[in-house]
Amino acid sequence: MEQAEEDLLNKLIVLFVFDKMDIALDEKTLITVCYTQNGWMEPLILLDAIQKLVKANFIHQVARGREKLYTLTADGRVCLANFYSRIPESLRQEISEYVKENRMSFKRQQEYMHTYYKNKDGTYTVWLRIVEPTATLMELKFVVANNKTAKYIHENWEKNAASIYLLLHDRLIE
Repeated sequence: MEQAEEDLLNKLIVLFVFDKMDIALDEKTLITVCYTQNGWMEPLILLDAIQKLVKANFIHQVARGREKLYTLTADGRVCLANFYSRIPESLRQEISEYVKENRMSFKRQQEYMHTYYKNKDGTYTVWLRIVEPTATLMELKFVVANNKTAKYIHENWEKNAASIYLLLHDRLIE
């Protein structure tokens, strides 16, 4: 495959991943999806494709704190629609199946932030957040007595964040 054709295919793969994921994605997640877990393209090639797609206005870059998030633009959707058939059908199917199985996990990893740290008095502060590309929906900080409790909360935040948010929301607006 000649270089121009390979470059086009790589950009189409990135657009297709964005289309199927249908959420804002950071570079770390894109590298995990496109390289670490699937080997569709090398990280440097992926990052180059992202920059070219941003420059062409096919994906949009948004800053969230220190990280960059990317989303598919309307022009990107049109481009993908026009060149969709250039992605081999087997690869489209592989990407579609992968995204179907893993989308929510990546969404939770990017939107449900969590950390904890030890305080001077020996207690631990647990910091939990639900963030979107341009806003923080919810932020909770609370102190727990020990590392075991802090770690338990930290490890369970991603699977419980949505229901906790819904519960708080419903109780507060009653």
